[in-house]
Amino acid sequence: MVEDGAMSSPSPLAELIRSRRVSASLTQEELAEKAGISVRTISDIERGLRRFVYRDTAERLAEALGVGAAEKEEFISVARGRASGLQSGLRGLPSRPNRVPVPPTPMIGREQEMEMLLDAFRDGSTRSISLTGPGGIGKTRLAVEAAAAAKDTFQDGVFFVSLGPSESSDRVVPLIAEALGMVEPEAQTVADISMHVGAAAILLVLDTFEHVLGAAASLAELLSSCDRLTVLVTSREPLRIRGEHVVVLAPLRLPLEGTDLSSAPAGRLLLERARAAKADLVIDEESSALLGDICRRLEGLPLAIELVAARVRHLPLSKLREQLDARLQVLTQGGADLPRRQQTMRGAIGWSYDLLDSRERSLFRSLSVFRGGWTLEAAQEAWVTSEGDVVDTLGALVDKSLVVLIGAESPSPRYSMMDVIAEFAAEQRDRYGETPELLRSHAAYLLSLAERAEEKFGTSAQEQAFKDLLGEHDNLRAALAWSLADGDPEIGLRLGAALWQFWRAAGYLSEGRSWLAQAIRATAGAPADVRAKALWGACWLAFQQDDLRSARRYSEDLLQVTGDEETSLIRRNALTTQAMVRMAEGDFAAALAPLERSVAITDAGGVSWYMATSKLNLAVGLLHLRRLDEASSLLDEALGLYLKFGDQRFAARVHAYQGHLELLRGDTEGARDLFCRSARRFNEIGDQGGVGESLEGLAAVSAASGGMDEAALVLGTARHARERSMSKTLPFDRTLVEGWLDEAQRAVGEERWAALLGQGGAMDIAAALELVGKHWGPVFP
Repeated sequence: MVEDGAMSSPSPLAELIRSRRVSASLTQEELAEKAGISVRTISDIERGLRRFVYRDTAERLAEALGVGAAEKEEFISVARGRASGLQSGLRGLPSRPNRVPVPPTPMIGREQEMEMLLDAFRDGSTRSISLTGPGGIGKTRLAVEAAAAAKDTFQDGVFFVSLGPSESSDRVVPLIAEALGMVEPEAQTVADISMHVGAAAILLVLDTFEHVLGAAASLAELLSSCDRLTVLVTSREPLRIRGEHVVVLAPLRLPLEGTDLSSAPAGRLLLERARAAKADLVIDEESSALLGDICRRLEGLPLAIELVAARVRHLPLSKLREQLDARLQVLTQGGADLPRRQQTMRGAIGWSYDLLDSRERSLFRSLSVFRGGWTLEAAQEAWVTSEGDVVDTLGALVDKSLVVLIGAESPSPRYSMMDVIAEFAAEQRDRYGETPELLRSHAAYLLSLAERAEEKFGTSAQEQAFKDLLGEHDNLRAALAWSLADGDPEIGLRLGAALWQFWRAAGYLSEGRSWLAQAIRATAGAPADVRAKALWGACWLAFQQDDLRSARRYSEDLLQVTGDEETSLIRRNALTTQAMVRMAEGDFAAALAPLERSVAITDAGGVSWYMATSKLNLAVGLLHLRRLDEASSLLDEALGLYLKFGDQRFAARVHAYQGHLELLRGDTEGARDLFCRSARRFNEIGDQGGVGESLEGLAAVSAASGGMDEAALVLGTARHARERSMSKTLPFDRTLVEGWLDEAQRAVGEERWAALLGQGGAMDIAAALELVGKHWGPVFP
């Protein structure tokens, strides 16, 4: 019986006749002549157009093919379409052997991914799985391990196909046919393979698919016609076929600093491979710390870890760590049994780079200027050699595992590159002569970002602006370094001038001072307004670290920059810093005139954040002169303005000064509530310097109320918060609390005082507030 058209279900007969004929070294014509049947019949059988034959034909074929007596009934049963003796599919049919590679070493890590793959294999509902990730992440290794573990699940076999050597998508189908043991694989089609596989339960592993993506459609066709076939693919980008389940492999988990290397997979891998390279390697505290640093610098990339471990044989660990500043020079000399693309890190990344089109290469090179990631907006601004749509091109780089998307569900997702990939991209950038233009573009974008964020300071959007800048801190550092070392120092000055309030809020006081000092020295001829803003910031950061000498110098320079202008904001800033220096020196009376002039200038300019701050500064001066009613009125006005603008930081600061005022009035209960409110608000926004400021006031209240031990404990917590923010108590604030605290220290005694400070340093803020609450009752009414 002959059926029209290609068969939609398997034909065990086709494979049986074809394999037996080839084994007997017969052509179709020769078999037809020996069996006494037509060549057309043989052809139709082997093409799957005839699923069974009459018994007489079956017996003739058995005789012609030399089938022995023991096998004859099974042969006839299959030929008659009644495959009771043989199992369906591939099992029991002659085929070429196909073996899953056996790794020379045990796999480390990936337990979770292995479990997920094996569960999917057993479930059977997910039949197309793609392991993706950058070169060297361990896709092949995981696929091989999973394939070996899945042999019992796939009763008809597990087949492995390495596509790395293939130069064309057209070779994929023949390579699959060859792996499945099909005769004349070069002549086979997807339909032929489908007929061959039929209802067999098999796992087909296709390794290194990224350069033959044109064959994805053929793979989809094969899956649709073989309902018990499961395909596991390794590729640096997804296949984008229906039903594909993409598993993106992340780097191996890293050991935390100060922990045992073996506590994380990346550490275990480095430790085992290093010991294999150097059997007498001594693992003591020092070497363990060095290996931990090396491991973290390699970001958990398995191939990089394997390559660097081989270097342990030739280099001391300390020298090896130093050389990782140029990772691509070190990460070489992989195993001779590895594909060439995996013998060096440069080769692994270069393989992916060579698969990019010109637009993708251009953007890839441009993105190498970023540090710590970037946003879509940043990519658009930095791609100065733009050759196409940045959204599509960036998406392609994510798909090809050269760029990682972070926080895809967040309102502001970010992108990043592994350091070693960024280093390769930078090499290519230098090779194309694009570096100067790209670094300038990067710095210009960061300056624009910083100045736009600065416009939000002092408003309800301030905290989000600080968070955004914190996310870009590594990029800001890179822009500052370029501008002040090789680029445009004025960009560095403007950046520093825009960022100093962020540095103060985030606790980067020393770093901010260093950048500003470099920028101020390098830009003597910069515009007066920019230079004045930078000097203002440098002066305030010096104050925050109790460096009165530097604050005085910057204040004097700022006064010179302002010239004869009496009503400008620059003049107001200069007068304010002059007054702060005088207050720090204890001359509060001399500070009063410039503070009053600052208030007059801002009053003339209309309601503003500077008006609120000028009133706050004058209130502090009056507080020290014990003109408490005037100070109280100004503090109320400043608080109202800060709340109007949404500045929670300075509202918290006003509460702290109101606490000092109530303490001077003798109202310890009122002072306690105000300091607690201030500490809570500072803590909510993450201002550790402000927390320290408020807790210092609370410690003074404790001492004033007779709680000397509590004063020491709370002061210990305050000092710990100061240490975290690298800030110090302002000199004129210190005079408000030191009398109370000195009295408490004398009452407790030096030794006990020191012990209590240590205990307080180990307490968190909530515990400190609970302590004062227990002493006096509820902290917050």
